[in-house]
Amino acid sequence: MKIQSLGKIGEGQDGAIYGGILFRFDHLGNGAAYRLLDVREGAETKPLATFVLDRSDALAPHSNAVFFGTEYYEEGDEFPLLYSNIYNNFCDKEDPLIGVCLVYRLQREGEGFKTALVQMIGIGFFENANLWRAYPDRDGVRPYGNFVIDRKTNAYYAYVMRTEESGTRYFKFRIPSVREGDFDAKYGVRRVTLSEADILDAFDAPYHFYIQGGIAYEGKIYSTEGFVDEINRPAIRIIDLQARAQVRYIDLWEMGYRDEPEMIDFSDGVCYYSDAHGTLYSVTCEK
Repeated sequence: MKIQSLGKIGEGQDGAIYGGILFRFDHLGNGAAYRLLDVREGAETKPLATFVLDRSDALAPHSNAVFFGTEYYEEGDEFPLLYSNIYNNFCDKEDPLIGVCLVYRLQREGEGFKTALVQMIGIGFFENANLWRAYPDRDGVRPYGNFVIDRKTNAYYAYVMRTEESGTRYFKFRIPSVREGDFDAKYGVRRVTLSEADILDAFDAPYHFYIQGGIAYEGKIYSTEGFVDEINRPAIRIIDLQARAQVRYIDLWEMGYRDEPEMIDFSDGVCYYSDAHGTLYSVTCEK
């Protein structure tokens, strides 16, 4: 295992890389774009542009998990659809929007970028204690769910912390097309609700102590977790989706990396990881 510090980008939650551009988001829907090759060791990189995700005034995603999909909104678009989850941003509202991921069209606008909210994808069985919910009579500490797309199998995955005894549960679905869903008048966008009948597979992995960012790459999910203490240790877990099992646990705390972990993604075969304060690292795992 080799971790190399590359420099500083903006603080925040998860992010995603496409076409050599790293997009980093905070918990209020603010985004910043960086040219990946501009990030130099020990230096603070200025963004190419900053922008706000569409409708963040009313429907801001926490961006606990951010990723690009496989579908383009229109033929000729530069970027595929961008996904970012609500997570716990509405936990104190009448409708906490548990298990909801937002889908955006991302485009360049002059020297900057703009987005349009084009779809919502939600879990329809989040109250089912046999599937999603941690307990029959209440939710667990984090019932909100992370989401990723596995490009290798063209599948949509949701995963959620349940209890330390039950572990973290992973669900596999077909990726909803951006044209699917019923129109939601409240939010003015198509909304897909995934039911129990839509589950293609489900399995449990070891308990993730507070999931943070995540990405699927080459048939595996790379999930960051933890805070800044020894119990909820900063770490990266690798989940093999074909084997339906955890294949590696990388203890960042033990290695001396003790800031809250957040972003993780791959570009040209290289894994990039960033903590909450914006330090960007490359991560190399030995076979």
